[in-house]
Amino acid sequence: MTSTTLPAARQPSGDRQKHGADDLAPLLTFAAFAVPSGWLFLGVPLVLDLPVEPFVLLTNFFGLLLPALLLTRRAGGSVRALLRDTTRLPRPLAWLLPAVLALPALTWAGAAVLGVEEQVDVALVAALAVNVVSSVLIINLWEELAWAGFAQRRATARWGYVRGALVVAVLFAGIHLPLAFHDTDTAGAVAFNVVALLGSAVGLRLLIGALDRWTAGSLLAVALLHASFNVSGELLDTDHDWIRYAAVLALGLAAAAVAVRRAGVHHR
Repeated sequence: MTSTTLPAARQPSGDRQKHGADDLAPLLTFAAFAVPSGWLFLGVPLVLDLPVEPFVLLTNFFGLLLPALLLTRRAGGSVRALLRDTTRLPRPLAWLLPAVLALPALTWAGAAVLGVEEQVDVALVAALAVNVVSSVLIINLWEELAWAGFAQRRATARWGYVRGALVVAVLFAGIHLPLAFHDTDTAGAVAFNVVALLGSAVGLRLLIGALDRWTAGSLLAVALLHASFNVSGELLDTDHDWIRYAAVLALGLAAAAVAVRRAGVHHR
């Protein structure tokens, strides 16, 4: 059996205890609250045919951010340190470029190969930049404080980089599961959405786990990466959004391969 870890990986900010049951208990409590909260909040617009955006915000702040902050304090951690990570610039600073551009560039390249790309011009680039910045400030920074800063660092400390990312990917996909039923009218469409959700969750969490390590714990860089994934769908025809999911999975697997090679594989 093998275990893969990242040397000097970012640990849960300010926690007195960083391994074993001290990581597991807060993580299980977080999952037990966050996932059902997501089902509740995101299920309401599905049942009542309401716009989903306000309920995404409710999930983000009450299902993710609030429990992450409360559980950090309860575990003896520093909420201030965790919040500082949300404004921490990556070290080295050059990581900002791949964090923002890697997923949109790969998505657009894949779409271009198939002839389904959008024409890139100044207006589109400006719109994407505005969307990324607003998404980071309103949603992704706080979402990743909870997922990357609270949950994934604990999962990594307990199970290692790859298995920790996979555990969080399951939770991440789970909380978003109601969205797989939005704007669908066939079982096939729901099945496609679930597969796309799982695949992109695995790719995104692998990529984020590596980026958190490589940027010295910059949740700002992680949030920019997440936002750039979200807006990448605007670079291609809406009927081919699977290209975006394939791009994040491919980059996530590539990041994992690099991280594992650098860290080495430890047999036990």
